[in-house]
Amino acid sequence: MSLWNKIMESLELKLLTSPETLKRQVRGAYCGDLLSDVLAHVAPGDLWVTIHRHRNVVAVSTLTNVSGVVITGDRYPDRETLEVAEREAIPLLVTKLNNFQASGKLYQIFSEYSQEM
Repeated sequence: MSLWNKIMESLELKLLTSPETLKRQVRGAYCGDLLSDVLAHVAPGDLWVTIHRHRNVVAVSTLTNVSGVVITGDRYPDRETLEVAEREAIPLLVTKLNNFQASGKLYQIFSEYSQEM
């Protein structure tokens, strides 16, 4: 099973953008809702876990070269945000889990994945 598939299954993610946006390799994760903090600390290749669902999420994701955005709490972005994400090839994914639950599952996945390598 690929890492993306493992993540999507474990977090019960729904991909809102096209499957072609899942081209980037996932290297880790970062959880944060303060955009300036995310800009300063997220690493390229990270999945960004957040409650935000507005257009600025795509702008920050593009600037930081994240692998995708996991929007928690079953929150959905508007059509304009989805269109911009698609254009920028940024995967937007939604989960019913909250930030804590999603981050905990990602921590477990990456801990297991690093041991396999």
